[in-house]
Amino acid sequence: MSTPPPEHPDHDDATAIIEEACTLLQGWYKGDLRFDENIVPCRFVRTDEGRLVAPVMVAALHTADTVLMIPDEHAPVLELLLSMSPFEESGPDGRWADRWRIYHGEEEDINWAFFDIDMGRMSGIVIDGDALLRANPLAEEEPALCRTINELGQDALQRICRSRIEQDVERPLVVGIDPDGMDVRATFDVLRIPFSISIDSPEDIVDTVQQWAG
Repeated sequence: MSTPPPEHPDHDDATAIIEEACTLLQGWYKGDLRFDENIVPCRFVRTDEGRLVAPVMVAALHTADTVLMIPDEHAPVLELLLSMSPFEESGPDGRWADRWRIYHGEEEDINWAFFDIDMGRMSGIVIDGDALLRANPLAEEEPALCRTINELGQDALQRICRSRIEQDVERPLVVGIDPDGMDVRATFDVLRIPFSISIDSPEDIVDTVQQWAG
């Protein structure tokens, strides 16, 4: 009699944790950055390919051991070991600085950098950095989608924020959209409104949000 193949519950658990880490990374735009003896707040955005972008202190660019803790050092659910690649705002990558400002306003530091994730750690599981890199397949449609949804008006967006994430937002503005949800800029933060299921069609996203608005 043949021996049944071994079960791999640990593999299943690891897969679930990786997916949870990706979802968490999509839903947060701030954390604490640790380098040398420093721990500083960090606000970031994602590029179309899923890389992280933020303005940082110049000292952070010259250390080999940089960790981003999400949400923060007091409760680091996800820890990311980073390599930084600086870029000039005046160069071809300057649009990512513009994207950061759309999400967060004016920056305090002027040294722009891409954060490449070497590896992550969550719930005791070590995650390869490439597994946390999620491109946005709606990147080309994203600006038009944001405009269309913002045209629903602030009253509609306020109702959506209350009904979907139980948040009262004074002047909500949709600043980002991907198949798993949309990002809404509030007065002091960026809020994530997830979709119930992944939606790949721009038309279906608009229909879904219009239904939410009533």
